[in-house]
Amino acid sequence: MPTRKQILSQLSAPELRKRLAWKCPLKGHSKHDGISHYSCYNKLNKIPTEERIGFMDLETEDLKSDFGILFCWKILENGTNKMYGDVLTLDDIKKGKSTKRDIQPKEDRRIVQSLVDTLENFDRVILHYGARFDLPFARSRALICDVEFPSYGNLYQGDTWQILKNKFKLSRNSLQNATLKLLGITRKDHLSLSVKHGCLRGEKWALDITEKHCENDVLDLRDLYNKISFAVKINKSSI
Repeated sequence: MPTRKQILSQLSAPELRKRLAWKCPLKGHSKHDGISHYSCYNKLNKIPTEERIGFMDLETEDLKSDFGILFCWKILENGTNKMYGDVLTLDDIKKGKSTKRDIQPKEDRRIVQSLVDTLENFDRVILHYGARFDLPFARSRALICDVEFPSYGNLYQGDTWQILKNKFKLSRNSLQNATLKLLGITRKDHLSLSVKHGCLRGEKWALDITEKHCENDVLDLRDLYNKISFAVKINKSSI
């Protein structure tokens, strides 16, 4: 939910007077007006609420879902900056250990499920190159792991890579180059092969590095999106 300051900055004078004069009719809420109980006012007056937006990133073993598994995912909630996420564990690897009869490994089933469960709480996710990598990879891993992925129309997407490609002209449209050149700073680093091998073995040091890397990516993603989103109209493009 937006802060009181954000609410006040967005309201016209007539709307502000209406909200201040309104008293919440719900039991025990009578002392609250349409500012302090912003959600109640919107719901009871059938006012469409603001989308819940999350900035999302994945860290994976390989770029193809039938050769690699999911190591880590993070979603940063817009407005509140609350960070959601999950990371592979040694226990996941032991439980998901494949046999000769397995066509595909499923060590990441638990964190694929937690990703899907978290996505259900959002209306839109913003990613970088997500329409071509993150979302197809997550959808594929969900299918492989027998996890029900959100169907068409249930969740909207935005893509900073697509915005850069269509509306800007940089030497490279990578997240690192865009944040460095347009914002003047980046948190971006790169995971070495030794880190990825450590993740496959469930080693905590490698998983901690991967998790921090993923967190830095969504922070850069948020900052980049807030900088360049003025150039596009937000549409209802489904995942």
